[in-house]
Amino acid sequence: MDNTDSLQAVNAYRSREGLGQPILDSLVAAGKILDALTIEDLAPVDQFHGGGMGATKGLVELAEISRSATVLDVGGGLGGPASTLAGVFGCKVTMIDLSESYVGAAEILTERVGLGDQAERHVGNALELPYDDGAFDVVWTQQVGMNISDKERLYKGFH
Repeated sequence: MDNTDSLQAVNAYRSREGLGQPILDSLVAAGKILDALTIEDLAPVDQFHGGGMGATKGLVELAEISRSATVLDVGGGLGGPASTLAGVFGCKVTMIDLSESYVGAAEILTERVGLGDQAERHVGNALELPYDDGAFDVVWTQQVGMNISDKERLYKGFH
């Protein structure tokens, strides 16, 4: 399987048309008020990496990321870490993920918690980042590396 086939396979696996609406429906079923959602309300859904939101907060504190930092979140999924970086820590975040359906859902969720201006979301390939060198103060990943076999290429692209 070449790189293109692999990317298509990942996107197909993670693809679900209109993913945002079922998530919102589940939140309503859980008793959440959509017009008053918080990032804490979304955490069980959009922080599906090991350790959840607590791990994200702990890693931000460990990395000593400043409130004025611009952050690139590579493989941001449904946007949970990006929302935490923006909403809790005041960072300006650009998230990129391969999955169109995840990015679409992240857009909906991020807007619902009022962070649309602080956390941008884009579809893109972590191995072909479309940003200039030094465009961000911090490059952030949580677990995306487990889905990318060419780790050297991945991490060399973060500069």
